[in-house]
Amino acid sequence: MLLIPAWLLRHGLWPPGSVSPLVALIVLATGLIGIFFLGAAMIVASSRWIISPGHLSIAVHRPFRPAETQAFTPRDQVRFALKQLDWVETQDMWKVMLTAPGGRTFASRPFYSAEDAEAFRSAAESLFRTKA
Repeated sequence: MLLIPAWLLRHGLWPPGSVSPLVALIVLATGLIGIFFLGAAMIVASSRWIISPGHLSIAVHRPFRPAETQAFTPRDQVRFALKQLDWVETQDMWKVMLTAPGGRTFASRPFYSAEDAEAFRSAAESLFRTKA
């Protein structure tokens, strides 16, 4: 995938000509951008929340590592809270954060409004706190 720009622009690279340095710069820049996104994808973890009455299971998947699953019951005294994402400049985004007794936190998928995030938090917490 990272070699596609070089393949498409191969006639500007070889045989060398007056535009070859510019074409080489374009190929190098696209390659660096591709490597950046590939590296970012390798370090991002994804989580999946499975909520049933009286039980919450969170499966965390990270590249090149085995999946890790955490299970919680209402006796574990977990806390649910909303968090606004500060790094998003274009639109406000929110996540539901779960704090485990040991201090470890887990984040839900992002929501585009505080109302949607609050609805998810409320539904998740009420289903989690319901007796099985």
